[in-house]
Amino acid sequence: MALWGNNDNVSVQSGGTVSVNYDTGVVTGTGTTFGTTGYAQPGDVIRFGVRGRVGAGATYYGDAVIVSVASTVSLTIGSTDGLQGGAIGNTSFTITQCPQYTVTNPSFSEDPTFNAEAPSFKTIAVGGAHTNVLTSIGASIIPVNLTEQDHGKFLLQELKVGDIIVNDGNNIPIVSISTAAVAVNGFSPVGFATLFIQEAVIPGVFAGDAFGASGVDVDFGGSNQQNFEIVSVASTAITLGSTISSGVGTGTRVLFDGAFMIGLGATITAGIATGDKIEFKRLQAGYDRFCYGIGSTNASVAEGSQYQVDHAGWVGVTTYIDNHGNLRVKKETLVAMSGIATGNAPVYDADPMAGN
Repeated sequence: MALWGNNDNVSVQSGGTVSVNYDTGVVTGTGTTFGTTGYAQPGDVIRFGVRGRVGAGATYYGDAVIVSVASTVSLTIGSTDGLQGGAIGNTSFTITQCPQYTVTNPSFSEDPTFNAEAPSFKTIAVGGAHTNVLTSIGASIIPVNLTEQDHGKFLLQELKVGDIIVNDGNNIPIVSISTAAVAVNGFSPVGFATLFIQEAVIPGVFAGDAFGASGVDVDFGGSNQQNFEIVSVASTAITLGSTISSGVGTGTRVLFDGAFMIGLGATITAGIATGDKIEFKRLQAGYDRFCYGIGSTNASVAEGSQYQVDHAGWVGVTTYIDNHGNLRVKKETLVAMSGIATGNAPVYDADPMAGN
């Protein structure tokens, strides 16, 4: 075969599984049809495992060029440089005619020394728990001095919804910054200036903060949709600066605004003591590169998305998550060609990695 062909659908329906001997390069098949017309031939590229989103649980071992075929159940690959190093036994596979040189190009390799770094949470800032406040187990608000500086920036500037804190070994997502929602413990009728909430579950709420009149489940309606200043916080109740115009039932979630609170998507399982340092992390990195066979239909579907390509054909696509948590996609046309036969997974479209 030439350095590449136009078929990304070779033997996709041939079935069978394969095992690889890393030392000899021999691939042994079970129920395979190597060498049969229309299936795996010398010069084709064999792809081991299931291609999916990096870090999402799919097992994809990488690519290798077939250099010889001994029988319908035995072939030899030229190099294991494109493989990630994990044992390959009774594994599914596909055959493609993508450019052979991508297999030995380190940037396309599944060897983690070169490529396929799984996205991971990296520390972006470190802040301190608010002075004289103990955050107890079961709380979903943490009191943090958002005006504290880290690496020359205020925490309020650094953090965003979707970042995490690590508590008791658990990654807990941040769902709100400078606001937080909690449920009240008792009924407050019209004309009350008291909300029945235990201080232990709202460690980030202080006198001078605000109770959001429109709340999360509460709607006071009309001109009454304003914030009520909190004048005191006691062990079982909060006192407001004015009376409410609509009752707040037991279990109703209400919203608070304050300069020292972060709302979490789950409750903490380990207390945070006064002055404890809190690490804030964000999903970053995730470098990944793959050579896709892209037909004209696939290219059309991807138009207008981050995955839009300049031309159908064999295209190298690099994805990673930048330090702001944004997905970045770079495309390089390796071979521009029309009439390419597609069918191998993943299918390239507006998001080739979704659902794989």
